[in-house]
Amino acid sequence: MEDDKEPFSAASLFDEENVEESKEDPFEKFRCELRAMLFGFGDVKDPHEATLDLIYKMAVEYITNVAKIGQSFDPRNKLSLEAIYYMTQHDPNKLERVQELLKMKEEIKKAKKDFDTTNI
Repeated sequence: MEDDKEPFSAASLFDEENVEESKEDPFEKFRCELRAMLFGFGDVKDPHEATLDLIYKMAVEYITNVAKIGQSFDPRNKLSLEAIYYMTQHDPNKLERVQELLKMKEEIKKAKKDFDTTNI
């Protein structure tokens, strides 16, 4: 197998013709986080760029596929919380994380509201 070939299928979401040109590279936003995650899981402090590229592509492809599947449950093709709950119901860890993130979102929303009302 040649080193320059990517391990994704020909119908991958990351083909060059499917990507719209942007002034800002979205991969740059996550580069530091990916490095920290890799280091936290036992990799070297400065991982190889190809490793970062591969993990980024895998994460984006997974999230895109989950969102598309979730949209297919709704007749309006919108991703809903019910669809996310349905898709994660068989994986207790994912379901618990989704519930935790939603709870944190509500707590942040409430804290912002309380902060705004005290400053007025």
